[in-house]
Amino acid sequence: MKLKLFSHALVKRLLDSVAENTPRYDQTNEWLPRIAGGERLEHESNFVVDPPPTLIISDKATDDAENARRVFTWLNKLTPAVAMELRLWAHLTHVVFPDYMHTRWPPENGNLVTRRYLFEGNSFAALSRNGIARLWWAAYLTRDEKRPDPFELTDILFLVQDIQVALLERRIGKCEGVRVALLEFIRDNKEKLAEKSFGRMIQVLAREVNLLGGVAVLDAVPRAELTSYLTSVATNFTVGEKAA
Repeated sequence: MKLKLFSHALVKRLLDSVAENTPRYDQTNEWLPRIAGGERLEHESNFVVDPPPTLIISDKATDDAENARRVFTWLNKLTPAVAMELRLWAHLTHVVFPDYMHTRWPPENGNLVTRRYLFEGNSFAALSRNGIARLWWAAYLTRDEKRPDPFELTDILFLVQDIQVALLERRIGKCEGVRVALLEFIRDNKEKLAEKSFGRMIQVLAREVNLLGGVAVLDAVPRAELTSYLTSVATNFTVGEKAA
């Protein structure tokens, strides 16, 4: 089968009429042809793919690590340029995986529909909030075939939402060295997940690395130095938390 995309016109209509359409969202989306107004709903791409995978249907964020593996493995031939195509992900959220979307992000309001089923603008951060695009990009940016488990760091990325925000929605996430150093640091300090301050620590680590990027070229900083820097930041944070 060929991978399909929505038409440009349909995506625009969906974005322009989110408030009106939000009550119509369900697991069948039979109302979509009416929105298309008699025009073609979708177009075929040149990518030949297998039938789509079955995703874990739950509202647990931790299940998305496995879903990311499945979506990326299914669409592993996509190039980054094609993966920036908004029409592709809108089609997948509305037509291919509506049952997953409806459970993971119930379409309760227009803001959520725009953010998770469509897009809040054209930035990569906006793309990384789309319910299906975020799965593919998370795996694409963290997969490493040299590891015994190529998706080891993908699993770490989905431990808590703060990690995804730091690496998928912030500028520092574009640096491979930073991504790997931060995810490996979290992997090696997972016991702190039991602490209430873990999410805050991730935010502090991301902020400090961002500040480091203001005085150094992050891509040129050796990974060992990045790891040492992260350890120092985390130690100071922990000491500060205990003092407080």
